[in-house]
This record gives sequence, C-alpha cells and structure tokens, in this order.
Amino acid sequence: MAFKPNLSVKEGLDHLAKRLDPIIAARLASDLGDHPWTVVLDILDQKKGFANGYKYWTYDLQAQLRMLTERLGDFGYPFDDHERTVSTIGNELRIVRKQMAHMYEFSVDDAFRANDFCVRLLEHFGDPEGTDEAKRVRHEALAALAEQEGVTEQVAEDASVALGLPAIVEKAEAPRPKAIESKDEPVTPDPDVLMGEPSAIGDGRLEFSPWSVVRIGSIDVLDELPKKAAKEKVRAIAVEIATFEGPIHIDRLVDKIVQSFGLQRVHARRQGKIAYQVRQAGLFVDEDKFVWPRELDASTWAEFRPNDSDADRPFVYISPIEIANAARFIRAKRAGVTDDELDVAVLQTFGRKRRTKQLAAHLARAMEQL
Repeated sequence: MAFKPNLSVKEGLDHLAKRLDPIIAARLASDLGDHPWTVVLDILDQKKGFANGYKYWTYDLQAQLRMLTERLGDFGYPFDDHERTVSTIGNELRIVRKQMAHMYEFSVDDAFRANDFCVRLLEHFGDPEGTDEAKRVRHEALAALAEQEGVTEQVAEDASVALGLPAIVEKAEAPRPKAIESKDEPVTPDPDVLMGEPSAIGDGRLEFSPWSVVRIGSIDVLDELPKKAAKEKVRAIAVEIATFEGPIHIDRLVDKIVQSFGLQRVHARRQGKIAYQVRQAGLFVDEDKFVWPRELDASTWAEFRPNDSDADRPFVYISPIEIANAARFIRAKRAGVTDDELDVAVLQTFGRKRRTKQLAAHLARAMEQL
C-alpha cells in the first residue's frame, strides 16, 4: 500500500493523544483532587479574558498541548525541564495539529518530522510502551522518505533533521525595537498589579509569556508564497503564535514567523507578503497594527499581562488597549493618583522606568484610550 503522509500524521497524533491524557492527569492529581485536569484550561481562559466558552476534553490533543506549552498559573511549567524540551516539542506539535485540522497536505518529510516529535515527547515522559508504537509509525514514514529520495534511511533522517540548522539573516531595512530600552536597575511590576482572582491555580494575574520560536521549515516555504501549501503553513503558525501571545504587533508576529522558517530578519517585500497572509488567516488586525486571536474581542477585552524589564517584549510592541487596561486598573486601586504617578506606575507594570521619546509617545497613545 502506498504511503500516505496525512494518514501517517493522523495516526501519530491520535496515538500521542491517548498516551498524554494519563501522563497529564498523574502529574496534576495531587493539586487538583477530583477535578479533571481540563479545569486548569477553563481557569486560564477566564484569566486571559477569552470569550470562546470552549469545552475541553481530556483526550483532545489541542488541550493537551496547551497544558504542555503554557504557564499554568502558580503551577508554572510542571511538565518541562530547564531546557524547555517539552515546550519546544509541544509548540512544534501545536503547529502540526493546526495544519491537520485545516486539511494541510503534508509531505513525506513532514510526516517523518511530525512523528519524530511524538517519539521525542513520549521518550521524555518515560513511556516505553507508547514510545515503541510511536517509533513504529515514525519508521514507516522514514522508510517512505528514504525510498522517495533514493537514499538510506540514515541519510534521509539526517537530511530531515537538518532543518534545525542556525537561522539565516536577511538584510532588514529597519531595526526592530529592543526588548530592554534601559540599562538601569531591573524593573519589576508592583505586587498589587500581579494580584488576580483566587483560583485552583493560584491568585496571581497571568504575566506575559513569549512564544518560543521553533523551526518548522526552511526558507523555501517563504520563497514559495503565495502557493497553496506555503500559505497554509504560514497561516497555521500565525494563528498559533497570535493565540499564544495576542494581542501582538504585526511586525513582531512577522518576525517570529520568519524565524520559524530559518530567518532572523526580513526585508520589506517579504514582510508585506507575510503580513498579508496573517490577515488572510482570519485574525483581526486593529488600527494600531496589533493582531488579535479569535478568542479575544478587542472592543471588550479588559485584561493586561505585566512583565519585568527582562521580558522579551518591547514597550512599543504592547497594545495601547492593554496598556490602557493596566492604567484603568491602577487608577481604580489608587484613589487620587496624579497623571504623572499613573504614568510611572503603568511603565513599572511593564518593566519600564525611563521615558524615551518613542516610549513616551506610545504611552500617550495608550492613555488616549482612557
């Protein structure tokens, strides 16, 4: 029977979902008692201000991968190690699952890599029985890849894994804002803004967490835009990153997309092509060029995500709506606060102290939202 990449990816993902449910449940059993682990996602959605009302199931791979890749309140990253192995593989699989859900036509190489992610994840969790079956599915994909390329299985495997080579640098026409605008002492948010509603995963407000870029393809994918396969792959990762980080400035989103295909910077022409695909992915882009995930309503969202000065998020890449939400919260907490005191408190909430010209202009734009 001829090898079919999409069936191979589906078999691998279905098997992974069966093995991950008990692994996740066992890790959180002492913290959640009789509650299913999906209650964590219900609380996360509430804290994020998601308006989707989505019902999660323990056997749903989408829910499982969120548990592995997102910070779970006071639980932190209970499935990860110091090298963020699980988060990295989990982000790769989030994109694969998104592609599968949108009927993306996988290549033989795609099928091998997707199944290799499944094997590596189950190996990390020490699941020998699950790993053996995942290896069987992966080997079928590897054999098909070797036959397609006319090489040995070892050569085929090495060539596929080579996608993890260092990223290429294209000449950019303008430098991006730096995450840290000041060399002063580290700035941390005031404890007041970190307090949220009590819940099973802690009382704290969710802080900003950046998407960890993973290599999912080569520059060839970007070169082939707007061909069907290329644009589907770009749109899939755009949706995943926007859902994870949104609201996110479109320039930052484009940067993270191109890094996923081996570039560190991008010239204006390619940037325009990718930004077009972001808009075609069904994501809302507001007048300030911030991209919103489908789960958030820009007109009603009232949350904000504090961060310290070490966070990988330049102040000008924080939505004016998010900054205004923080200002509104602080003003309600501190009766009689002056405008200048409010500005200082808002900057501190997002890890900033000094007011450069660019930063001050962005802050003033945000304050207009009030």
